[in-house]
Amino acid sequence: MKIKQIDTTISTYKLIESKEFYIRHFNFTLVYESDWYIELIAPGLPTGISFTKAQRDAGEVFHGSGIIISLEVDDVDDEYHRLKAAGVEICQEIINKPWGERSFVLNDPNGVHVYIYKSIPPTPKYQVVYDSFK
Repeated sequence: MKIKQIDTTISTYKLIESKEFYIRHFNFTLVYESDWYIELIAPGLPTGISFTKAQRDAGEVFHGSGIIISLEVDDVDDEYHRLKAAGVEICQEIINKPWGERSFVLNDPNGVHVYIYKSIPPTPKYQVVYDSFK
């Protein structure tokens, strides 16, 4: 199998809230909207995230735990301050992770963790692990 693209679709009752959250805070673009489905594209990328009305013909409602959407950015500190100033509740404050990321976490309207990060050098301990896979 040759995979050409990977998309994420979340089943929710919060279609409008989800659309507004990703457009307002992350500049996603709306590419399709109906009364049961919304598709958003990330700025400058061919992929994004979709939301479908919960319990349509098939599938179950997402209950807000177990998914993390990771967004790599150029300046994680600027994004942290921008989102905090916009009133977005931060679930995990900004911190340097030993595996080589500076990051923070917030939740979208569905309870999905949005992990926002910038790559930084890993600690020597993690570098040894990474080097072992080369």
